[in-house]
Amino acid sequence: MLIQLVLAILLLPNLLADENEPVQNEHRDATPSEVHRILSEAKTRALAARLEFAAAAAKAVSIYDQADYDVRHYDINLTVDVAGKRLAGLVTLTAEVVSDEISNIEVDLFSNMIVSSVYGASGPLSFTRNGDRIIIGLDRTYAAGETFSISIEYDGSPIPSGLYGFVFDVNSYGNDVVASLSQPMSARSWWPCKDRPDDKADSLDMSITCDEEYYCVSNGTLTGMIINGDGTRTFNYRIRYPVATYLFSIAIADYAIWTDWYYHGANDSMPIINCVYPENLDLSLAAYAIVPEVIDVFTNLFGEYPFINEKYGHVNFEWVGALEHQTVASMTGNAFGFNEYVIIHELAHQWWGDMITCQNWHETWLNEGFATYSEALFIECRDGKPAYHDYIASLYTYFEQRTVYVYDTSDLGEIFNSVVYDKGAWVLHMLRRVVGDSTFFEILRDYYNSTHKYGSATTEDFRNICENASAMELDYFFDEWVYNPYFPHYHWSYFVEPDPGGEGYHTYIHLRQGASTIFQVFSMPIDLALSYDQILDTIVVFNNCEDTVYVLKTDENPTGIELDPDNWIMKWNRPEDWSYQQIPFGLGNGAVNKPYLDSIVARGGSGNNRYEIASGTLPPGLELDNLSGHITGTPTVIGRYDFEVYTFLTDDTLSDIQEYSLTILSCGDPNGDMAVNILDAAFIINYLYRNGPEPEPGDVADADGDGNINILDVAYIVNYLYKNGPEPIC
Repeated sequence: MLIQLVLAILLLPNLLADENEPVQNEHRDATPSEVHRILSEAKTRALAARLEFAAAAAKAVSIYDQADYDVRHYDINLTVDVAGKRLAGLVTLTAEVVSDEISNIEVDLFSNMIVSSVYGASGPLSFTRNGDRIIIGLDRTYAAGETFSISIEYDGSPIPSGLYGFVFDVNSYGNDVVASLSQPMSARSWWPCKDRPDDKADSLDMSITCDEEYYCVSNGTLTGMIINGDGTRTFNYRIRYPVATYLFSIAIADYAIWTDWYYHGANDSMPIINCVYPENLDLSLAAYAIVPEVIDVFTNLFGEYPFINEKYGHVNFEWVGALEHQTVASMTGNAFGFNEYVIIHELAHQWWGDMITCQNWHETWLNEGFATYSEALFIECRDGKPAYHDYIASLYTYFEQRTVYVYDTSDLGEIFNSVVYDKGAWVLHMLRRVVGDSTFFEILRDYYNSTHKYGSATTEDFRNICENASAMELDYFFDEWVYNPYFPHYHWSYFVEPDPGGEGYHTYIHLRQGASTIFQVFSMPIDLALSYDQILDTIVVFNNCEDTVYVLKTDENPTGIELDPDNWIMKWNRPEDWSYQQIPFGLGNGAVNKPYLDSIVARGGSGNNRYEIASGTLPPGLELDNLSGHITGTPTVIGRYDFEVYTFLTDDTLSDIQEYSLTILSCGDPNGDMAVNILDAAFIINYLYRNGPEPEPGDVADADGDGNINILDVAYIVNYLYKNGPEPIC
């Protein structure tokens, strides 16, 4: 479902427009940002309607959790009385027991729909109503692995529910339209089912009877149409792919029908069946012509169209937006339904949302973020990489405290908040930057071919696929971008000076993260683009600090620097003028009783610096020169020493303060654990023969004091530890 064009709230069509309002063609070409504005206004007008029906959508009193059976098949027979606005049905549910044993089951159906009988293979079954559930006593106790079937006969006038429900309506041209939209939990408003996205039926058979003047559109393959001779006709449809309850739909109206084709393989084709209001026929011929190309692009990127043995298509209905009903997207009959972004988005859902469905409504971004990002991928394939980056940059940046993962699913406005769509797409865009292009598209293909295919998935399932493909630990990424709100605010500046030795330049880039609300540090690779007249050089740094300075060595003097010029990161970006900053070079370790020299460095202003210890202490034997910033002396005590250095300009008000840590090690302790043991011998061996880290300082590894680090130092340590040899002497 496309948030740009869909209200994530209960909405009746007459809240948005006069019933006789013709199609507004200017909306067909609306950009994503323009569509966001239109829908934001529409949401405000529709708020009262959402509040009126929200309680009904969430209501579901239960004494079971429905986890004890797995639906295999639905056989759905419906009779729709358009004039009387009533629905009568007979639904047979076949399921497998997945718990130890059961003798009762529960089925979802709104309490206003009247159940006249329930029966199984052996005859009538007892049942009771409990809120919006039917509690059914089976004819016997069934054990794990057994299957059972129950048939429910019912009728009534469905009430609006969730985002729409099952509605008898009139379109803008004054003609009857009957249609359903069951997301997220409104299938129960018009047919008895197990209304959960994580339990897909393996297959469905549908038989829908309506007045002969109307045409009925549903999912899957139309296998027959029967004229009954009593003023009605019956449409028979068949689905042979797994399908979630909210993706089963019907639409009934006077439709103009035309067919396009998607060609795959040498001699194979799949129909694309479009059912539109006759007044929209010419508009649809132009707008929907893009569909074969989009299917081909997505097939190349992700994998073959998931329902290739059935169909794809569109049907007009009277909701304000669109929904990705499996194999037949329901599209508003006004101009929004012919907008290019809507068409691409709903088609992308056939992969992400229909083939792989979010396991629960906490995970809605796995449907909506993926479909939104797929729009960008199509734009990239058709129009090039600059157009792709422009599209991503056009998506809204969010300041409110909402997360991509939906914590509160009791509020429909949270489940389908625009953060789920646009920031969800940003998450995939940024993931692509973190893992690299080839790995990212490998991830999408692995996800397509995973055990979740034709099933459901969670964020953690997707993260596992990402980590397996990339061989990277990505907990931090999903934690910061999916499970937590906001985004980084980058404040940055730079300072360039010639290298003291005359070889090139040192560029200091000061980068700090801030936020206008709750602060958290985001971890991302960041592109730094350095300009040299007509040459552009991009350097990548990995930033996971609140405040840091990066030091770059370049042959030429940069004339300009940009941070993340291609907008790979969802961010707020503020360049600043360099004023005065300590350069947080880490201080090197020292060896006890050995001379030590290192420096605190500050850059900016006049350069007339003064350095002072603000808190903590230096190691005994060392001192800080207040004018040069040098730390010198001979340390006498091992240990780690933490302190802060305050730096200021003697002729200005500029100042800075930074934390430092300095470790003094004993001879023979190159691994720095403050003890001489066999691990130090292993450290030296790894350094000498296995490309292990270099001892720092090197003195501490020179256990025999001969001025060289070699296998003799290993022997010296072993003799000291196990053969009463002398202490290391460096």
